[in-house]
Amino acid sequence: MLDLHYWPTPNGKKVTILLQELGVAYNIVPVNIGRGDQFTDAYLKIGPNNRMPVLVDHEPADGGGPLSVFESGSIMMYLAEKFGKFWPQDVRGKYEVNQWVVWQMAYQGP
Repeated sequence: MLDLHYWPTPNGKKVTILLQELGVAYNIVPVNIGRGDQFTDAYLKIGPNNRMPVLVDHEPADGGGPLSVFESGSIMMYLAEKFGKFWPQDVRGKYEVNQWVVWQMAYQGP
């Protein structure tokens, strides 16, 4: 199961758009950034940069314990790779997608 620690900001929405496109089940865990939820000790254990979103994958591919991924671009790359969609495996295709993911992180919101 996937838990997305989320508040409805552009970076949070980017991840939910991808999750919907992937058609996978996930839980939203609200992170009220106006109240400062992102600064709690519990949150900082999964999101050490005190920003959201953070994804916690309770069933990572390596079979280990829960895996947390922070930063929306990293979360999107992780999800696309995990579910085998939108993330080509050939070198040229992968880096074509990679450069657009990095570009949208810096310049384009949803």
